[in-house]
Amino acid sequence: MRGITKGIALALGLAAAPALILTAAPVLGAPGAAAPEVAAQQSAVPDLDTLLQHLARPAPATTPFVEVHFSPLLSRPLIVSGELQYGGPDSLARTVEKPYSEHTEIHGDEVSVVRGSGKPRTFSLQRSPELKTLLTSFSALLGGNRQQLESSFTLAVGGDDTHWSLQLTPRDSRVSQRVAHITVSGEAASPRCMITTAPDGSVTIMLMEEAARTPLAPDIDRAGLEKVCR
Repeated sequence: MRGITKGIALALGLAAAPALILTAAPVLGAPGAAAPEVAAQQSAVPDLDTLLQHLARPAPATTPFVEVHFSPLLSRPLIVSGELQYGGPDSLARTVEKPYSEHTEIHGDEVSVVRGSGKPRTFSLQRSPELKTLLTSFSALLGGNRQQLESSFTLAVGGDDTHWSLQLTPRDSRVSQRVAHITVSGEAASPRCMITTAPDGSVTIMLMEEAARTPLAPDIDRAGLEKVCR
């Protein structure tokens, strides 16, 4: 059960929220402003409230994804791809299409996992309060609710409107035992990657939107993925 909940936390709860399309508008200088002032505005760190407002998406929404898992236990990266679905604050789903078939759904506190043609495995989020915290917080991210999000994470915005990043660090010690921090990065109006780092050094990098359409070599390393994220 611990393996199932950890996998869902890293691959569904953490991935679904920022994978949805951003509609952030670029910062524009005032008409007639001098070139240095325009450049200064464009290089300013994005406003957190504005970024969260643009992250918010109405349900239902779907997006393709590609995840690359790096772990000390793996001799080579594990690459999986499929589709994420957001049906509202209490409804998330993740379908893996390659290299295996798996469908995970969360409705309220109930989780169902089906691999291939097997029977569904179900459990309640009440048995995993740290996972429930993660999923609730990411629903807050999709809803643009800064207050609820900051109750579970410390938020830090970096970069500028051209190349931005949003880092989330868990406040709950139970959550931080599984997730050290999460960084969502993008350019202009689109997210490109989400990097989830675990305390044991394992890293999951999710490619989104245009980045998800980039062909990846089976033995791609982190340096290669970082180039895709840029």
